[in-house]
Amino acid sequence: MKAITCGFPIHTRLPSYLEPVTFWDAYTVDLVRPDQTMEQVYLGIFGYLPAVFKFLLRLRNRIVSVFGLSGPTAAELHQIEIKSNYRVGEKIALFTLLESAQDEIIAGGDAKHLDFRVSVLRHRQGGRTHVIVTTVVKTHNLFGRCYLFLIKPFHRYGVKRLMSDASAAGRI
Repeated sequence: MKAITCGFPIHTRLPSYLEPVTFWDAYTVDLVRPDQTMEQVYLGIFGYLPAVFKFLLRLRNRIVSVFGLSGPTAAELHQIEIKSNYRVGEKIALFTLLESAQDEIIAGGDAKHLDFRVSVLRHRQGGRTHVIVTTVVKTHNLFGRCYLFLIKPFHRYGVKRLMSDASAAGRI
């Protein structure tokens, strides 16, 4: 099943983060395995990066390192650690776990140019269960706004692809 664009989920805890928001988007896909833990759903999406994504992230890291920014190392991209349990403050896939609840995980990161949060929310409605991945970004300066402008097309494609791949593979 393909992930599709959706509206901002009213059940998310994201509004308490990053006010005012510079950018947000949200995508949804039905869950084939709705009784998984939220960690399993999150990792089913973000724990499996296609080779092209790993290449693009390594390229991104080389480019932004000139500006003093960092990102996941090549080793972290090659082998994403998947554990059975996560605590707030630990890395979960490539981001830092900020909040974990029965039906939502919020992860993200803060930098001098922008802060971002990613919500993975399980929502049950009308006999169906789906997951909504929402990203919110708050930029801090001109560099952050330029970076966001350049990265948005890759982000949009990437999130939809990761969700669609996870669904098709039966991971979520």
